[in-house]
Amino acid sequence: MKRLSALLLAAAAVFLGGCATGRQARSVQPSGFLGDNKSLLKPGKEGEELLVYRKPDVDWSSYKKILLEPVTIWGDTTWKKLSNDQYKDLQKLVDSFGTTLYQKLSKDYVMVDKPEADTLRIQVALTNGETADVPLKVATKAVPYGGAAGFLWTFITGKPPFVGEASIEFMVKNSQSGDLLAAGADRRVGADTILAGESVNKDYLSSWGDLKYALDFWSDDVVYRLCVLRAGTDCVVPKKGLAVPTS
Repeated sequence: MKRLSALLLAAAAVFLGGCATGRQARSVQPSGFLGDNKSLLKPGKEGEELLVYRKPDVDWSSYKKILLEPVTIWGDTTWKKLSNDQYKDLQKLVDSFGTTLYQKLSKDYVMVDKPEADTLRIQVALTNGETADVPLKVATKAVPYGGAAGFLWTFITGKPPFVGEASIEFMVKNSQSGDLLAAGADRRVGADTILAGESVNKDYLSSWGDLKYALDFWSDDVVYRLCVLRAGTDCVVPKKGLAVPTS
């Protein structure tokens, strides 16, 4: 098995060009996580979530604290296809995402565990996801004309062949009144690259690698969006993916 992975890795490295490790999808289908709030969503602007809602005239700078609820895996038929071991791996990724998000938000806000004044209540759910088919994803790079076929598939579907994907939804409320201040839904898909800068992107050979990159991106994106909303002066735009050579 190790020899097969090494051979696939070597073959793919010859054919791969330079592109990011992940990208925003063309569309997303909201789940039941948002409830009736789903009807409030509108297409996001360039660089925003695919679907978004923000309540007008909110003084975001007045919120100094955050009540971050545990990130959940929302019920979807996709998850039913996972084995017990795969679901455990997924849960670990989601738990890690929640921990990372908490740590990043704590740099700008006081984190609390119950509703208080001047507190945002944030609820996040992973609503859909697919693991990558690693052998096929890598093998297509070693097949003559595979690159052209892959490009055509990506052009038609908006998603490179055999890569993973993930969808996320969120709600931001006033923790005391329960008023909805913002909500959104987004979806990201993997990209067909095996190189990250000058090094090998090891997560490329992991079936969960594409989902992991999506979660990493979203953890930075949440921090950035809140910074912009409160008119911060040091907002850091999240990276769309790791930079790779443009050979």
